[in-house]
Amino acid sequence: MTKTQPKPEFFDLNDSDNSCFLCNNPRYYKTIKIDHFDFPFEYKTCKCGMVKQTPMPNEKFFEWFFNSDVFFSAKKTDKDFIWGYYDYFKDESSRMATSAYRHRRLKYIFEGTDRPLNVMKIGPATGTFLYLAKKKGHNVLGCDVSNQFANYAMENYDVPIDIGRFERKGYKDGQFDVIMLLNVIENVPNLDEFMQAIVRTLSPNGHFVFNYVDMHNNLIAKLQGKKYFIYRPPICYVIDRFTVAKMMKKYGFKIKRQHWDVRYMHLEKISTLLHWKWLLTLSKALGISRVNFPIYAYPSKVVVAVKA
Repeated sequence: MTKTQPKPEFFDLNDSDNSCFLCNNPRYYKTIKIDHFDFPFEYKTCKCGMVKQTPMPNEKFFEWFFNSDVFFSAKKTDKDFIWGYYDYFKDESSRMATSAYRHRRLKYIFEGTDRPLNVMKIGPATGTFLYLAKKKGHNVLGCDVSNQFANYAMENYDVPIDIGRFERKGYKDGQFDVIMLLNVIENVPNLDEFMQAIVRTLSPNGHFVFNYVDMHNNLIAKLQGKKYFIYRPPICYVIDRFTVAKMMKKYGFKIKRQHWDVRYMHLEKISTLLHWKWLLTLSKALGISRVNFPIYAYPSKVVVAVKA
């Protein structure tokens, strides 16, 4: 296996068990040690329910990670355990189908408005969701740390993406009517600073839309244990429905709706995420490894919250 050892400066070595952004009263009592990647790391659980990686990856880590082959193509790096995607840009049809489905589920936000909405999507990937929102007449903008995503979105969909961390970009107070982040919230090293920036830049009664992998009674996580895909280097926090409810209350949001998150995926992606090599081999032999179909992914949930 190709070794890709992250540099020590990619982690906050001053991070300790003396902090918990959710409860401000850290009482860590459980440790999960992960040692099947290129380097060992741990997840620690606070009594309030929040689970964090320690030491915490810092901003330099994500600038490196989301611009590297480790994220875009495990196929190229020949890794046994995937940190990001098997072959990212081959999955564009899956992303477009997923964005179209999500847009239909959220049409009560985007359709029937008396004016175009100002929509921000943090971590917009290749810009497929923003592209669909733009076609409906809305003003769209993305923010991502990846130059590759920004270039792809502009070249293929004419969707603008600012490069950098959302919480550091200096957007105006109340600038956005909708702020979305999908498959992002677990990847933010400083969630307190991040959430404060969302609260500040979202308009009164604006919509905050995000998804998360619900670890509560998660059967797949129980079956896979330490090898469950959520326990990997870019995941800063592991959350569930109870910690999500606490987060929304802390930052002044009222949860309006929740629904199961559906994503269009194929067996090549599923089998590599779950480390089921037998399924990848079998599906390729049958010629069905790249067939897209909708599944309740991971499983995760979409939350629609309103700024109180």
